Amino acid sequence: MPAPIAFAPLALAVLALGSAWAVGQVLGLDAASRAGYWLGVAGGTALLALFAYPLRKRLRSLRTLGATRHWFVFHMLMGVLGPWLILVHCNFRVGSLNAAIALASMLVVAASGVVGRYLYRHVHQGLDGRHAELAELRRRLHATHERLATSLALAPQVRDRLFAFEAAALATPAAGPVRLLRDSRRAARTARREVHQLIESALRDAPATFDARRRKEIRANWQRHAEHHVEQTLRVVQLRAWERLFAGWHVLHLPFVYVMVACAVVHVIAVHAY
Repeated sequence: MPAPIAFAPLALAVLALGSAWAVGQVLGLDAASRAGYWLGVAGGTALLALFAYPLRKRLRSLRTLGATRHWFVFHMLMGVLGPWLILVHCNFRVGSLNAAIALASMLVVAASGVVGRYLYRHVHQGLDGRHAELAELRRRLHATHERLATSLALAPQVRDRLFAFEAAALATPAAGPVRLLRDSRRAARTARREVHQLIESALRDAPATFDARRRKEIRANWQRHAEHHVEQTLRVVQLRAWERLFAGWHVLHLPFVYVMVACAVVHVIAVHAY
């Protein structure tokens, strides 16, 4: 995965923290001040709005209201805006144990949300909630077989190496999802390197009637089909790993959310009671 895409959620988190700190320093806010109080109310409201997206998925009456993409984008925006407002509200200072626990739980949930967004994009197609189907990816992979048999007729050793990579990659994995992701990428790098060598070997054995231009075209065609097959194989293998990671994240994320809500309720009651 390209580094800019992989580190985009982390960059957003750093930007949010930095801007919240800067705004708090410039305004010199205090959580007990009038402005600080209403910023806290706004942040709490934004955090409550986060529950609109899961409710929309569970309540049939809400499923016809707008596209899933819009609800999910709103969910992400509130997930950034809510913690940002709370951080500005307290100006990175806590006056009580209760406030510290509430802030810490919110930051844990926010960090968990960043991780979840990273995992989400690997198992869903875009922002409309469509889950990437393993069967569809397998169908696309199988469709490459006929093209390989035709395009690599003069290089059967290349085709055999690609099929060997596919068979090994799709074997029932005994490793965990993180190791599976790592090992599949490593196996793909090895397969690409060996396929490149086999292509050059096959070109050396090609008919002498092929001129330099024809050999260049053949090389590009073989490399294109080989890369497409490796990518399709990786998508099938890695989708299973990402699904397992996303399921594990979801199990851990929900308790964090419940703790955050409980701490926020206690914090609000304590603020107004004392």
